[in-house]
Amino acid sequence: MVARGEVYWANLDKRRPCVVVSSDGVLGVDIWQTHVVPLTSKLERAGLAGNVLLTSSATGLSKDSVAVPLGLELVDRSWLTERIGQLPNALVNAIDDGIRGVLGV
Repeated sequence: MVARGEVYWANLDKRRPCVVVSSDGVLGVDIWQTHVVPLTSKLERAGLAGNVLLTSSATGLSKDSVAVPLGLELVDRSWLTERIGQLPNALVNAIDDGIRGVLGV
């Protein structure tokens, strides 16, 4: 079962880490899709358009990274290949704020 705030390796445009951001209500339904926010290792993007800096200790990745809410994507859950970790709620909330900012909601 996929959970909100989990970090996964996913087969998107290439193999990259991402954070599951769909609500628990959506994730509790037996459907094949989920929303994810991609991560990048390009730390200079941390200050842009709602992006959120994530430390390696928070993600479980080997390097610090940046969540890019502008890249919000609806994906097939089968594309999530390997669970890496679980973000703390404060960082999930910061990513939610970034999504609201880039969508204007």
